[in-house]
Amino acid sequence: MGPLSMNDHKQERLFFALALDSPGNQPAFHQLCQLAQALPGEGRRVPDSNLHLTLAFLGLVDEQQKAHLMDLTSAITVPSFTFHASVLKYRKRNRMIWLGGNIIPAPLAQLASDLKEAAIQTGLEQEERSYKPHITLKKQVRQRPDPMPENVDFSFYFQHFGLYISEQVNTARGSGVRYRCLRQWPLTPTQPDNQDLE
Repeated sequence: MGPLSMNDHKQERLFFALALDSPGNQPAFHQLCQLAQALPGEGRRVPDSNLHLTLAFLGLVDEQQKAHLMDLTSAITVPSFTFHASVLKYRKRNRMIWLGGNIIPAPLAQLASDLKEAAIQTGLEQEERSYKPHITLKKQVRQRPDPMPENVDFSFYFQHFGLYISEQVNTARGSGVRYRCLRQWPLTPTQPDNQDLE
């Protein structure tokens, strides 16, 4: 076997996620951005372009691992689904505000489980705790905002999922992070809300 190239040692910080700004979800996405902008109190709001629903954190991944992970992911078959997000919470331990749901659609739970298994088979460490889907809206929040918005209700219909890279970028406010999609995979087409829930 020949010498390893520089790319073989290159590592990227990757994660699987669901994009919120697809064409069919634009109305809900714009309302979500407005909610995030209106959140009271201190903290650092997640940029609109970075809002997403995480499926699995992967950490630092090299090129060989990424190729193997993509091969495994291409074999995953899960139907499209709707996720209802109506729970807005402040997590003191993580100092963040996030939006979640009371019910996890069965396809979403299956997709997260399949991706976690693919990561484990690739040699990437995964947390043992159960999957709790959420959308992070604001970080570095030292105390619970008062008042917190009530009666929030968003519905997102997902037809694709993707592999994303977290990149360091320079912004007008200093250093920041940009999430960029490296590859997308389709979910099996269904009608919105036409699936069983757990």
